[in-house]
Amino acid sequence: MKLALIYLSAFALFISLVAFSINWGNNPENLLIGEWEEIGWEYEKIDPSPETYTISIGAIDQQQKSEISQNLVIHKAEKWQFRPTGEIKLIKQNGTMESLEWRIKGRGNILKLIYGSKNEHYQIQKLNPKLMEIHFNSDLQARGIVKMTFQKSQN
Repeated sequence: MKLALIYLSAFALFISLVAFSINWGNNPENLLIGEWEEIGWEYEKIDPSPETYTISIGAIDQQQKSEISQNLVIHKAEKWQFRPTGEIKLIKQNGTMESLEWRIKGRGNILKLIYGSKNEHYQIQKLNPKLMEIHFNSDLQARGIVKMTFQKSQN
């Protein structure tokens, strides 16, 4: 009887700790809410040859950025405003806005942007209250990954 009470208490304590950690952990959806300013793009080019497998990282200039993002909804978006309703507003360089929907998928590591019947998926590599780093695969010229870095606006 005493042993059963100890097991029951331990189980209740475990469940309480799990519930506490879920409620108090950094929820990626809550961290995304607000306005994010683009501060950089980098291209990680991967050499496809197995003998000379190398990774080179470099900043992306405006022409490369245009080519890479040509078929993406993020094309020329400088600011991303995430709303708690699941709406995101992409503010472009010329001040025009585009609205679409966003969701967090996977284990909180996939950002899905939905516009019409199209979807785009981005790997969330780093997310904290001040900085967001997302990656997406690009087939431009050679296999590679584009790293986009954002800083949260104080607005």
